Amino acid sequence: IILSLQRALLEKDWDEAARLYEAEEIFDKAIPGYNKGGVIVNIGHVRGFVPASQLVSVRGIQGGDQSDREAALGELVGRDLRLKVIELDRSRNRLVFSERATLWGPKDGDQVLAGIVPGEVRRGHVSNICDFGVFVDLGGVDGLIHLSELSWGRVSHPRDVLSIGEPVDVYVISIEKEARRIALSIKRLKPDPWSVVDQKYRPG
Repeated sequence: IILSLQRALLEKDWDEAARLYEAEEIFDKAIPGYNKGGVIVNIGHVRGFVPASQLVSVRGIQGGDQSDREAALGELVGRDLRLKVIELDRSRNRLVFSERATLWGPKDGDQVLAGIVPGEVRRGHVSNICDFGVFVDLGGVDGLIHLSELSWGRVSHPRDVLSIGEPVDVYVISIEKEARRIALSIKRLKPDPWSVVDQKYRPG
């Protein structure tokens, strides 16, 4: 019988990460390092990542050249950040955190929700990706782009179209304020290909 203490500890830490994710818990973690895309965060033996688009603590991350961005990211090393798990995929060894997602409270979300109107176009950031669609943070409240609303063409998985933290323009399909549900679409920002098919093609 071959045993592994390291693997046991790793599984325990993945369980803790899953608990934080499911509970949508906000917690403080020290930043041990960074790379060109963001900063590193560890849950025990599990290594996670905060994309630069999900950071709000320092300026200079979203603009300037690569050296300026890396310098700004380096300023966070050794500091504690308030974070939230926004993506967890054990099979892909993927754990993603966000600082931006911790900033919005219930009142912020209610104010944003009250101002959203079906039929308008809004700018947001991808906050989470799952098999059935993409959640977009509209500034305090999340809306869902269902898989069928991502493109007029076929999409095997939402990750083929968008990534966590990516800015995106969305069309508001409908709102259920009591249930706090917002249905969004990307494909409706473009015309249905069938509506212009006679302009592109003809027999022969």
